[in-house]
Amino acid sequence: MAFSISSVRRHIVLPVSLHPLKDKNFAPFLFGSFLSSIGFWVQSVGQSWQVLQLTNSAFLLGLVGFAALFPNIVLSLFGGVIADRVNRRPLLIGTQIIFLSTATLLGILTTLHIITVWQIILMALINGTFNTVGIPAWQAFIGDLLELEQLKQGIALNSMQFNLSRVIGPALGGFSIGVFGIAGSYYLNAISYVAVIIPLILIHPRHRERTSRQQGMWQDLREGLSFARKRPSLRVILLLQFIIAFLVFPYIVLLPIFARDIFHIGAPGLGVLNSASGIGALSGAILLVVLSQHLKRGKFLLVLLCVLGGLASLAFALINVLNVAILLLIALGACTVMSMTSTNTALQLLTPEHMRGRVLSLWVMTALGLAPFGNLLAGWVAQSIGAPSTLAIGGILCACGALLIVAISKGRKLNVMRLVSSTRNIP
Repeated sequence: MAFSISSVRRHIVLPVSLHPLKDKNFAPFLFGSFLSSIGFWVQSVGQSWQVLQLTNSAFLLGLVGFAALFPNIVLSLFGGVIADRVNRRPLLIGTQIIFLSTATLLGILTTLHIITVWQIILMALINGTFNTVGIPAWQAFIGDLLELEQLKQGIALNSMQFNLSRVIGPALGGFSIGVFGIAGSYYLNAISYVAVIIPLILIHPRHRERTSRQQGMWQDLREGLSFARKRPSLRVILLLQFIIAFLVFPYIVLLPIFARDIFHIGAPGLGVLNSASGIGALSGAILLVVLSQHLKRGKFLLVLLCVLGGLASLAFALINVLNVAILLLIALGACTVMSMTSTNTALQLLTPEHMRGRVLSLWVMTALGLAPFGNLLAGWVAQSIGAPSTLAIGGILCACGALLIVAISKGRKLNVMRLVSSTRNIP
């Protein structure tokens, strides 16, 4: 052939939103991440089914999920410090090997028929503990692979792969249980981690590798908290993320009530409602990829998402027409994912590279640590006033709260500008 492969590649023109895929490090990392994310959802389906088989307890099923998230409340800040102190690539390799090991161990225990729910809870707690380091390191590592002008697109593509796996993985998980049994779900997930470990071993980040810092961990932690405290934009972004996560995200845990008592569509209908939310999440992630190069003001977008998400939650609570409710769930799914991704992007763009792990750990603590308590509060309130009223109140508070936060922040900024101006006029 007269044409080499490299010359063909040079003639492939990608839109700006997909330019990170031309990076020789980012592309294999993203593809491996996608396969690993599918494996995560495959195990999630098998593990949930196994817990129900072993215990027939909704409480213990929820306890497994809580065990995976609880470490984010108490350890995520320290995880961010570690993500900034050491080279992130070997750190991520180590965390992925831990996840591979716990999945393999659960598969072996299931194969030997000696698995218990407390072993599952323990493995969830171990995975959650290492995730407090892995999540901020993973997100900050995207910035290690890409130049700053491609960071928004890279974060959006990472969100897209995860939400695409959210659509594909559960379906494969249900299929794998029928073909390979529950143990097969664990083994498939373990194999999927190899798909991301190999690229992590082979790639070489473009940014300098970190060496261990001389100052103590507590000093690093105080440094990160001080950095966020002294920057109003970071505080506002984190607060907006918290209110939408705490007040709107709980809609997903109340969907069974809507399926049974509001729409009267039973378990199959609940699957439709969840699928609509998943389609919305994927659509939101794709939309961010397409628009990533045009989005300049992350805080404005986050305010808009809080308002739209709150109004969508209110409308879903008031609507009794199933087809309209499905459309609103698509909107809710899009708003939740877009808020998470835009917060992640804004925080990284506003933070220097050596501080990103610590700042992102605040996001992890907010979205994955504190906000899930909104699920508990929503369930408790729904028992008293019903699920529709609970979502309606949450939606109103989210929309109004976002506007109030912006008004207060702008008022403070205006006062500071007036004070500076008056100081300059003093003779």
